[in-house]
Amino acid sequence: MGLFSPVHLCFLAASLLFCALCIFIGGRLEQKGRRRLLVILWAAFTFIELCKYIHYALHPETFNIKTGLPFHLCSVSLFTYPLAVFSNHKIFRNFIYAVNMPGAIFALITPDVGSSPVLSFYVLHLFIAHTFIVLIPLYMVCCGFFRPDYRVLPGVTLMLLATMLPALVLNKLIDSNYYFINGPVKGTLTGQLAEWTGDDAYILPMAGLLLAVWAMLYAPFAAADLIKGKEKTKPN
Repeated sequence: MGLFSPVHLCFLAASLLFCALCIFIGGRLEQKGRRRLLVILWAAFTFIELCKYIHYALHPETFNIKTGLPFHLCSVSLFTYPLAVFSNHKIFRNFIYAVNMPGAIFALITPDVGSSPVLSFYVLHLFIAHTFIVLIPLYMVCCGFFRPDYRVLPGVTLMLLATMLPALVLNKLIDSNYYFINGPVKGTLTGQLAEWTGDDAYILPMAGLLLAVWAMLYAPFAAADLIKGKEKTKPN
């Protein structure tokens, strides 16, 4: 499947439509219904992600310890999403919005599918799982479960570093590339950045890109809060 080929664009369109439909339905429900739908979306994502490991168990020849363990950013969603869905902790909820969601968006736009057939388990799982990773934080924001708060981004950064630690250790032990720390992957965003900067320096523009993404994700809410604050201080 070529990058931005008709098939790829169809997958992206289907992902976008599914997200829009779920948010539209959630917006028309009462609070209890919204909460119930959120739990259903999380359960569906968890089941889809676990299907990957069931597939590995049924087809052990497809498992590679250097790529198949849940230590990539999007696989970490298996652990961070229940923390966000079932707690009111701002850091957990902002983490899935500021870290997991952008990572999944880039994975959908530049998927690492190699020569896998379009209807293979790997390709279908990639697009379905990442669609849910994008959808859940968007749904939570649009349906009023939380409001993104840039003031907790330092805590989000610390949580990101904490989730990277197991990947760093594992990469050293088995020469893997979890979190794409050890090098870029051709055909993905990391590979494109490496073409511009070289394999040893692509992490720097990745960090800059993350900051730019955070600015886009949080600026509308920060601006709205600023305007609201000015209106409150206006004399009557």
